[in-house]
Amino acid sequence: MYDLIYKRKRLVQFVLALIMLPFAFVGVGYYFRNADRTGEVATVGGSTITEIDFANALRGQQQRMQRALGSNYDPALFQSPEVRYALVEQLIGERLLQDQARRDRLTVSDEQLRQFISEIPEFQVDGKFSQARYEQLLAGQDPPQTPVAFAQSVREGLALAPLEEPVVGANIVARSNIERYLSLLDQQRVTAQANVEVDSFLKDVKIDDAAVKGFFDANAGAFQVPEEVKLDYLSLSPDTLGTTITIDPAEVRKRYDENPRLFGKVEQRDAAHILIAVKPDASAEEKAAAKQKADEIAAQVRKNPAQFADMAKKLSQDPGSATQGGDLGFFARDGSMVKPFEDAVFAMSKAGEITGPVQSDFGWHIIKLVAIQPAQQQAFDQVKAQIEQDLKRQQETSKFPEVAEQLQNLVYEQSDSLQPAAKTLNLTVQSTPFLTRAQVQALAQNNAKFVQAVFSADSLQSKRNTEAIEIAPGTLMAAHVVEYKPATPRSFDEVKAVIRRQLERRAASELAQKAGQAKLALLEGGKDAGVSFGKPVTVSRNRPQEGYPQPALTAIFQADAAKLPAYAGSVNERGGYSLYRIERVIAPPPPDAARLTAFSNRVGEAIGRELATANVASLRGKSEVKINQAALEKDLERNAPEDAPINPLKP
Repeated sequence: MYDLIYKRKRLVQFVLALIMLPFAFVGVGYYFRNADRTGEVATVGGSTITEIDFANALRGQQQRMQRALGSNYDPALFQSPEVRYALVEQLIGERLLQDQARRDRLTVSDEQLRQFISEIPEFQVDGKFSQARYEQLLAGQDPPQTPVAFAQSVREGLALAPLEEPVVGANIVARSNIERYLSLLDQQRVTAQANVEVDSFLKDVKIDDAAVKGFFDANAGAFQVPEEVKLDYLSLSPDTLGTTITIDPAEVRKRYDENPRLFGKVEQRDAAHILIAVKPDASAEEKAAAKQKADEIAAQVRKNPAQFADMAKKLSQDPGSATQGGDLGFFARDGSMVKPFEDAVFAMSKAGEITGPVQSDFGWHIIKLVAIQPAQQQAFDQVKAQIEQDLKRQQETSKFPEVAEQLQNLVYEQSDSLQPAAKTLNLTVQSTPFLTRAQVQALAQNNAKFVQAVFSADSLQSKRNTEAIEIAPGTLMAAHVVEYKPATPRSFDEVKAVIRRQLERRAASELAQKAGQAKLALLEGGKDAGVSFGKPVTVSRNRPQEGYPQPALTAIFQADAAKLPAYAGSVNERGGYSLYRIERVIAPPPPDAARLTAFSNRVGEAIGRELATANVASLRGKSEVKINQAALEKDLERNAPEDAPINPLKP
């Protein structure tokens, strides 16, 4: 087995996180914009991070964020200069590590790469690597991911991991520190609450007319009826495009007939073996002795096949299967076993048959065929609908670039209406009632760029269509302003009552907070503050409850509880002030070993990440790094072909 898998678990975890199936949906800008292939976002030593590199990374981050947040995802986040700068810094760090890997001649052989990919659980069936599942999962992405591209990403990750793993793992956290941390985290305090409310101070507040008018004059822009637009709009995505696509039934049948492995299970066999291991550097005498021993064992088990499992437990030198009586479980003929072993297993004709010794790179195998699971094929009618859906999705993906480009051109060339584009592309123009800016942004899945386009002078005054804007990965939207209502100011008489109430409550809130702080000072000095505390409750840091928001818990647990009762206070959610009397501290029981280990690992990983950041900073200090700020701020789009390295899982 590949030593990396078994001896360096942290490295495996790191690489799996590094290469977590980066199937990013290609942004539609890829299809109809021409990015500058030679533009530089940054240079690192003698290498360049191009605009295409940056655009690919940005798009991948966008899709991962969208998958994580769902409807809460805001594409405008990635227009932030801070986010874009952080991303280019990440790319610079990766490039510095890649340069270091080349200098250190860190390489990954095809055999190591093949072994690593075969151990990824997502590509296994019944604990064994499945070539069919591997290809099916990659082909099922949108757009399809080729085994070549995926293998290359894994190769790059494995090459970098030895530089990161020793640094990330180089941390020691004292057990006493973790115990102290958990004792503070789990500590509880019995606390009673008293409130100084805003309402009781409203009667003491007087706001004159001049103050109300002055506030209105200083904040007139806040007292407006917001501007509104009535829109026509077109939306294009693979889903909307799919309604215009029909699939030929003959094509569905052809896909079924030509891909039997995708629609059923291939034959699998369960085999057991007794291994007599032979080291690669064994002498001729050692090899001969191993062969003789294997011959003797083979003769014994053929005489008494029922003793095969017992003999495997006693004699097999494969520690992984010996305890199971040599049983290796079911596997297909897909390269998951070494070829001589696999050939021998699938050459046998019936369960119970014994063959061998068979030689492989590991030594000599005496093999027993335990059971056969015949190939199982799903009936065409069972998978017909799924095949049709897959074909439709593929056509959507392949057709989408062309239609996206057509839409972009049509809304620009015939900019006085969306109807020509809708008619040409068989789309439906949708209309809205009057919408505010916030409502337009909600319509466009929180895309701020779309809002800016709708409320631009070109749209409002010239009555031109907006461009087709990518409001989310794989979704375009173009709009035409049908009617516009500018913002209109409200009169002072309309809003003066509202302003007065706001000012009164603000002044009362200040009085309540000042009074609460004064009462807290009296309590801390051991004096009577004239407050009545409620029923005590037990609170903890990490479990907020009603009446105890996070600022209150922070104040309660920051209070010195060496002498009880102790007191704390904070502004409450109603604008008043809350006082807390801490009556008792409840120490938690000692944490169990599992929790100590988990938190030690968590803290250690955090320290490891800091060390990794410092390591990259050290490499950066030895290399000339320049960032092209102008290129970084561009609205970049992906426009780069995939490389084509060797696919290590193919012969």
